Amino acid sequence: MTWFAVRTKPGSQMPQRTYEVEETRSAKGYRLIPSLDPNMSAVEVSLKRGGFAFYMPAEQRVVRDRKKTNVWTKRRFALLLGYVFVDDTERAIDWQKLEEKTPGIERAVRVAGKPMAILESEMDLLREMEAESDEIANAKLRFFQEQAEAKNRTRRVTASLFPAGTMVRIVKGVAEHKVGKVTGLDREGRLKLLVQKLEMSVPMDAVRIDLEAAE
Repeated sequence: MTWFAVRTKPGSQMPQRTYEVEETRSAKGYRLIPSLDPNMSAVEVSLKRGGFAFYMPAEQRVVRDRKKTNVWTKRRFALLLGYVFVDDTERAIDWQKLEEKTPGIERAVRVAGKPMAILESEMDLLREMEAESDEIANAKLRFFQEQAEAKNRTRRVTASLFPAGTMVRIVKGVAEHKVGKVTGLDREGRLKLLVQKLEMSVPMDAVRIDLEAAE
């Protein structure tokens, strides 16, 4: 294959924004819900629609869910910011169409006015970097998932030992010796207590069940 480097416009290597239609009971009858396709960038969509053979080197990163802090996922990002590659093995690329009519594309990288071919060894290096980033991301994802599972197990243990309504006595901390009622768990897995009409969070090892108060 014969690859050529092409400059992309700022932002075009970000995920492609798509829209889903959801039926509603409103007078309009529907609404558009915007979403992002994490597996295809805007410039890749444009190249695909234009009929070009392309390759955008990408790296995988592990990111935390914005709403669920204990959920981690892999996200795809451009490995070379500002560049994609097109294949012109058949010498059939319409360069004018590529540079002037393809959204997200600026221009081909040229030498002496001609598109510059990229050595296959350099393309192989990019593929190796992609594979390495995927391995690293998979290892990180497994680590974070194991941590999340351990945290969930701890939450279940805490909830089973101190169900809502349990009376406990605080044995250390600023509220030491005070008695409180368990109302649940906070986001960090600590006990939420109602102490003298005030709600506070304490770690599990900072309390013990108060048998006197329970009676």
